[in-house]
Amino acid sequence: MRAIKKSVSKLVTAAAFAASIAVTAPASAAVIQLGFIVDSSGSLGTAGWNLVRTGLSNAINNLIPVGGTDTYEVSVVSFSNTAVINVNHVLINSVAARTGVAGTVASMTFLNSTTNFAAGFTAMNSALTSSSNYSAGLAQYVNFSTDGIQNVGGTGIPERNALLASGINNISIEGIGAAVDAADLTNNFCSPQPCDTTIPFNFPAQGFYLAVANPAAYQAAISTKIRIVTGQVPEPATLALLGVALAGLGFSRRRKLL
Repeated sequence: MRAIKKSVSKLVTAAAFAASIAVTAPASAAVIQLGFIVDSSGSLGTAGWNLVRTGLSNAINNLIPVGGTDTYEVSVVSFSNTAVINVNHVLINSVAARTGVAGTVASMTFLNSTTNFAAGFTAMNSALTSSSNYSAGLAQYVNFSTDGIQNVGGTGIPERNALLASGINNISIEGIGAAVDAADLTNNFCSPQPCDTTIPFNFPAQGFYLAVANPAAYQAAISTKIRIVTGQVPEPATLALLGVALAGLGFSRRRKLL
């Protein structure tokens, strides 16, 4: 009975989180561009990479809206020592288009080399700005995930800044595992800064950061990200798991006045 009460308490708390999350995506935007930059370096390992690409594929297929007020365009870049544009600004204007993007993501090749943030940001800049739907006056939200620290290609900050100079509105991040430099990611790569690390997230006024315990937990994190950036309320059960993970990794919860 005590275990049941604890489970109910977690779900009630998560529901409160869900009710309090501020989702203020632009109204009546013709097209919102979503970009996903995914670390495919050797430190993930084959099993870890399979979890990440499957998690992103499932999240896209289940959660990108089709036929709503806003239409979403998806770009996906994987990076290691170099970067690959796997999905080059595909408009999700039908279930078939969404299924096709999800299938491409599920089959992305494991690059399995060093970690070059710069290559990932440069490739995403190209994918977004080369689209016929690109306009600095519309919304572009980029999600960056990594399990490590850049070790080739410089710091990656100039390339991140170039992406922002193109008009990108928000960069949010998942740091996967214990080998990431969370301070570097939150201080130098999130945008707008400072990076938000607490529930409820102040999106899109701030980029937000999720500390993800391991590749197996990535799908819950990226699903939460997609729900927030597309104006959907995250599921209470997912938020319960996410809240436990954040607490376990040293992030404190606080109430935001939005």
